Amino acid sequence: MGILEIQNRIIKNFKILGLTKVLSGIASALTIFLLARKLGVEKFGILSISIAFVEVLNIILSLRIWEATTKFLGDIKENKESSSNLIINSITLAIKSSAFACLIICFFSYNYSSLIFNYQIDITKIIIIYSLFYVVFTANEVIDSSLRTFNSYKRILFNNVTSNFLRLILVFIALSLSDDLITIVSALGLSILISFFIKTWSLLRFMQNSNMPINFINKNYPSTFMTYVFSTHFSNIINLANEKNLGVLLVGYIVGPFYAGLFKAARSIVKIIRRIMDPLLDIAFPEFVSLVNEGRLNDLIRLIGKSTKILGLISLAVGAVLFVLSEEIITLFFGVKYIAAHTALSLLVIASLINNISYWITPAILALGKPRYLLIISSFVSVIYIATLYPLVINFNHDGAALSGLLRAFSVFLVGIILFRIALKKKIT
Repeated sequence: MGILEIQNRIIKNFKILGLTKVLSGIASALTIFLLARKLGVEKFGILSISIAFVEVLNIILSLRIWEATTKFLGDIKENKESSSNLIINSITLAIKSSAFACLIICFFSYNYSSLIFNYQIDITKIIIIYSLFYVVFTANEVIDSSLRTFNSYKRILFNNVTSNFLRLILVFIALSLSDDLITIVSALGLSILISFFIKTWSLLRFMQNSNMPINFINKNYPSTFMTYVFSTHFSNIINLANEKNLGVLLVGYIVGPFYAGLFKAARSIVKIIRRIMDPLLDIAFPEFVSLVNEGRLNDLIRLIGKSTKILGLISLAVGAVLFVLSEEIITLFFGVKYIAAHTALSLLVIASLINNISYWITPAILALGKPRYLLIISSFVSVIYIATLYPLVINFNHDGAALSGLLRAFSVFLVGIILFRIALKKKIT
């Protein structure tokens, strides 16, 4: 398959997945706006901290499966039996891994969360309820990655848009009944569970239509699968500085839920730029894997260059609007109580622009078979992020967290380019 044909396929899939991200993003944004306006800055911050606590610990304690699934499916997708076996086993492993994480999170929260987060509202029950529903989240990622590998983007469109609008409806119903955080977090958790059932049904339909055998007994993996899983998992732990929820969690811990609410509001708006990148990031990885497997490294470089140029121009146009009208946008969507978030929004816009033009670094390095290089990037970036986060938050509150995020984004860009060139050179030789 020629590079132009691959580019056309990426553009076609980008349109479908882009539409998915836009519609899902609208539903997600409306959900956040409803919660923020109804709860107020302080309670919205407490809810955000509780969710961030679960999601950050889940990253540490549960295995990162979907990247390995994508990588190995790209190698064996012509073999239906092997592909089916890998998909089912990956989903099973994801659920088991997240169940283990849930047990640890619940135990830790029950004993220590009220000591760590000494707020007027006890967040222990909120954390435990959300963590119980979050068990299936990692499996959802595996299902999405499997469908992407087989270019089944229309199914992803249906699954994700339906799931996000159901979440919006559930949250709206919960807010109509009460502003109690237990009720609200239960609605959010229920939406994750419903999403899992929708995606599982869709995946099974795809496998049946593709004549894939569905065998829940065979537990064989490719010999290097678990090695790859643990490599990406440890990289992800070290790369917690890249996790969107860590900033919310640490701001809430250091200076309180009010500032965490402001930071979460700024992050929610800047996700518009991230939504532009996400479709390309999802689509690019399996394409990069195919090109590397075929030894077409020049085509890989051309594809990276062209996609980055297009993504950069679109991101710059959107980012410029958000940067110039930051105060007006904050006031419009969140209300005047959140106006103090406008500086953080401006800083996060710049960080997101840098992140977008760096989108290709992780999938390209993984496709080149160098997951340990991500450990180097993650370690270096995390040191910078953690070293700057505390003093900046102490002195500048939520704006300090945004500034630290900007330094992180620049570090990823710089170090990522250096290590990609090294990995590429080793692959050529």
